[in-house]
This record gives sequence, structure tokens and C-alpha cells, in this order.
Amino acid sequence: MKQFRFRWLITAVATVLWLCTGAPHAFSQATNTGTIVGNVTDPSGAVIAGATVTLTNAAEGTRMSVTSNGQGQYIISAVPPGTYDLTTSKSGFSNSRTTGLVVNVGTQTTANIKLNVGGGKETVEVQVMGTELQTLNSTVGQSIPQEAISSLPSLNHDVNTFTELQPGVSPDGSVAGAVVDQSTFLLDGGNNSNDMDGSMTVYTPSFAGDPTGIANNATGAAGPTGVMPTPTDSIEEFKVNTANQTADFDNSSGAQVELVTPRGSNRWHGGVYEYYLDNNYDANTWNNNQTDTALTSYHYSRFGAKAGGFFLPSMLGGRWYIFGFYEGYRFPESETWERAVPTANMESGILQLPDANGNLQTYNMKTIDPRDKGINPTVQAMWTKYMPAGNDPSCGGLLGSRCDGVNEIGYKANLSIPDTSNDMAFRIDHDFNAKWHFFASYRYYKEELTTDSQVDIGGFFPGDTLGTPAALSHRPQQPYYLVAGLTTSISSNTTNDFHYSFLRNYWS
Repeated sequence: MKQFRFRWLITAVATVLWLCTGAPHAFSQATNTGTIVGNVTDPSGAVIAGATVTLTNAAEGTRMSVTSNGQGQYIISAVPPGTYDLTTSKSGFSNSRTTGLVVNVGTQTTANIKLNVGGGKETVEVQVMGTELQTLNSTVGQSIPQEAISSLPSLNHDVNTFTELQPGVSPDGSVAGAVVDQSTFLLDGGNNSNDMDGSMTVYTPSFAGDPTGIANNATGAAGPTGVMPTPTDSIEEFKVNTANQTADFDNSSGAQVELVTPRGSNRWHGGVYEYYLDNNYDANTWNNNQTDTALTSYHYSRFGAKAGGFFLPSMLGGRWYIFGFYEGYRFPESETWERAVPTANMESGILQLPDANGNLQTYNMKTIDPRDKGINPTVQAMWTKYMPAGNDPSCGGLLGSRCDGVNEIGYKANLSIPDTSNDMAFRIDHDFNAKWHFFASYRYYKEELTTDSQVDIGGFFPGDTLGTPAALSHRPQQPYYLVAGLTTSISSNTTNDFHYSFLRNYWS
């Protein structure tokens, strides 16, 4: 048994050494970055080992550098989404420069390089045209770049609504037969999934399609999303994988949604926006017209700002890049609210009850009370002080069987149920050199949704007024999310990618 274990250990070590040195590259798929792979050859097709391949971000000027191995292969892992220039050099050959190379999140881009024999002073420049066919894995999915995210219509300005537009995804978030709680939402390489239902459509409000969660909880109209909301201006790239995912996808059997926060660049850029909807020119509701109640004036306002650039130049090896985002949501919403209140006769102790023939008869509570006491004076005093006069004798459709229209009638009024939220995102990036890259991002969200679960109509609590409904219940939601990563190119075929993420989901 000892000899067998020793032989097994030698075999394992030899296999690892072979994979690290002589074996072809095993391509992996990152969840917040892309990968560039290819071969370096001469005009005859012979491989070129030891060629230096340098990737430069056109917007930031950051660099990543690797060397082709003995088979002429190279791989550049953990490449943030963007447009790059690829420069290749080798002694005895002319330099090669490929421009316009687009890297998408969660995909592998092939860029094969051919070097001509020369003195190294000449440079052959190649412009990438179109999108190259993906040949390294069979993952079924679609990437949506920042330009499309900004241009495509999205429900309530959240990119997760694009999830339902992918092939094989149902409106409720079910994917290819997998139930809705089997999807994984990845944000900047960390896990943004709800660990209770996986979609934010069962226990907590969904931000996709309806930030309040009202439509979702009532009709299932809102789509699946991660815990942290992801407004379109806070996302650089969005991708959904629905089938044949690679080995990194091992959390569930549904969709894998990958999102990336934008980065800063060598130039400061930004923007501001507001979406505003006013109802002052709208028609009144049927319920309000029934009781001559005026239409409540309210507005829907979603506003925000973003900015990105650089700071602390040439510190610790290179520039630091920064991106910041803020979005506010203000909706002083109101609804028609109705409750049953006692009539003036009932408050004074007079009831009207049907006899055997269904005809209403008037009774004094004291005469029909076996104890000969009638209405409780404490209850009568509370009704007189804290019950507004009814204004809907029909009791209306909002009450149904809870109001008889004789001893009690409906009190109908507009109830204010405002919804307020603040959403923030922040990211920093730094390249210490061509082999060490660091990033960190932080998101914070706070929503205060007022509900009609508890309503004061009698002015009982301080600040409330008799006859003006005041909502007393609130449903807060306050998640936050932190992720950090450090990528190191150890050698031409070894890359270490360290990620840490922390997600806190708080709600009531």
C-alpha cells in the first residue's frame, strides 16, 4: 500500500509538471474578464517561441505582457473588457501590431500572429474587422457592450431586464427547463445571487422591471435579478450564458449572468440624466370621482450621474483609475384607500337590522343589549374623536363585504405611499506593471418603501391629522457589495487570479 501511494504521488507530480511546461494551454473562462489566445508563426507556418506579446488598452494605456511558449502559443488571461492593441516582437523578425481587438466579458478571443523575417525595425499593422468566430468553447450566450446597453430600452433603467431577451429564457427567469432559482448573477467576478430564491422574485423585491417589487409580488411581472440593482449607467458590459457553460460555471443549472462595472480611463468622462414623469395633466381615477376627491399631484423622478478618469499618476508603478456612479429614485406615489367607518346613528348607539322579511328595523343598542348597557362609552368616545365621517355610502368596490352600507359606510381618500431609493457604485483600478493588476469595486443601495399595511385615519399619532390617511408601515431594503481582485501573470502559461467578494442582503 505504501509503494502504491508513492507511485501515485510521483505520477501526480509528473502530470502537474507536464501541464505547466509541455502541455498545450487549458483555456479557462473568467467571470468578469476575457481571454486572448493565439499562435505566433513565421510566413511558412513554423512556430516562433519566445516572442514577446504585449496587450495595450487604447483608452487607458495600461499594458499586459506575455511570452509565447515552445509551441508558439500564448495566452493573456484576466483581460478587462475593452478595445486593445496587440504588439508582437521577436529578434530577427519584423514587429507586428494588431489594432481594434475587442475583448468581451466571459469570452476567449483568438488572435493568431504572423511575423515576417526582418530586422525588427519594420512594423506590420493589422486592423481587426468584425467579430471572430468563437471556437474555443461551445457556451451558448450573448454579450451586450456598453454602447448597446445605453441604447437599448430597459425597464426602469436596469440591465437585468435584458436577461429575459436571451434565447431559452422565460419571462420569469426559467432557463431551458431549469427553475427560476437556478440562475447565478455575477458582478465584477463576485457572486451577486440571492441565496434564498436565486432571483429576487420570491421573498424580496426584484429591481428588474419594478424596483418596488409590487408588480413582481402581485403578478410575477418583474424579471429575475441579483441582490444589488444594476442601473444601465453603472454597467460596462452584460452577458448571459444559457447552455454549455465552461468549468467555472458550477453553482447552478440555469443561466449565468455576468456584469462588469465601468473603469476609468486616461481622459475624464461622465454624464448626467433624469427621467421625469408628471401626472398633473392626467385624468382623475373613477374612485376619486365617486367621492369628489381631487387627483393627488405626484411625479416620478429617476436621476443620476457618473464620472470616470484617473488620479495619483505614476504612483506605485502607474496610474490609478477611478469610476463613480450615483442614482436617485423619488416616487411620492399615492393610492385610493378606503376603510369602513360607523355612521352617525351607529356612533350614537342606533342600529338598523333586517327583520325576518328582510326589512330594516331601527333599534337602540341599549334595548337589545341583554345587560341593558348599550354602546360602551369609551368606544363611543374613541369613534367620535378618531373616526372621520364617511363619504362613500355605497361602500365601493374596495371594501366588498366588509361594509354593509347601513350601520357603516366607506371612508375614501388618497393615501400617500412614497418610495425613495439611493444607489451608488464605485470602482478603482491600478496596474503596478505589465504583470500585476489590481481592482476593487463597492456598491451600496438603500430603499425606503412605504406600504399600506398600517394606516392612521384618525390623527391618533403625533403629526397625523383626522381625516387624512397616514401610512405607518415601511419596508426598507439596504444591501451592499464589495469585491476586490489581484491578477498576476507568473509566466507565459501560469496566471494567478485572486478574487474576494462580500454581499450583505438586508430587507424587511
